[in-house]
Amino acid sequence: MDIIDIIHNARFELWGYQITEWKLNLFTMRWWFVIATIAVAYVVWWKYVDKSRLTQILLFGSFIAVFRVIMDDAGSSLALWVYSVKPLPLGQALFLNDLTLVPLGFMLVYQYCQTWKKFILWSIIVEIGFSFVFLPLLVSLDILRMYSWQYHFTFVIMIIVAAVMRAILLTVLKVEKSHEVSYCPPISSVVQPAMKPLDVNNETKE
Repeated sequence: MDIIDIIHNARFELWGYQITEWKLNLFTMRWWFVIATIAVAYVVWWKYVDKSRLTQILLFGSFIAVFRVIMDDAGSSLALWVYSVKPLPLGQALFLNDLTLVPLGFMLVYQYCQTWKKFILWSIIVEIGFSFVFLPLLVSLDILRMYSWQYHFTFVIMIIVAAVMRAILLTVLKVEKSHEVSYCPPISSVVQPAMKPLDVNNETKE
């Protein structure tokens, strides 16, 4: 048995533990809290998001979500933290933080803040709420357990990431705009009908 088989067997055993843990927490108050938080967050976001800029805003949110997924996977793999309550028994509890609260919150910040000054200010405000209010709440409810991690680590990282992702998106939009080509509708090849000739008989009568 080589190292790959050992890792596979360990993951298979871990999967059994995850299923057991998920069944124990399914339909408990903590599980319903996670589900309700996700649902309410999406409802509020959909109400206030600028639907005329939905593609651009979703792209920014996707940048944030991708980083959050990578960050959560790395932190869990390094045993820095673990989620004890998950909506589904698959990997980490990605839906609550990585695919819901954090990207949705920063999408609204991106939408309403047109200048860098406002963006940084509101990013700090939003991340203070997440890092120093919501994360401690999850810990107090035993939905999240942190071992070798501090709240201010998340705060600093996410402020930097939000600024970098905004800079990337603005650069992409600038490049896209510089390559726009004015659209000229093609000249129709269909022959336009000529004006109806006057009736010869009518001209004679006149």
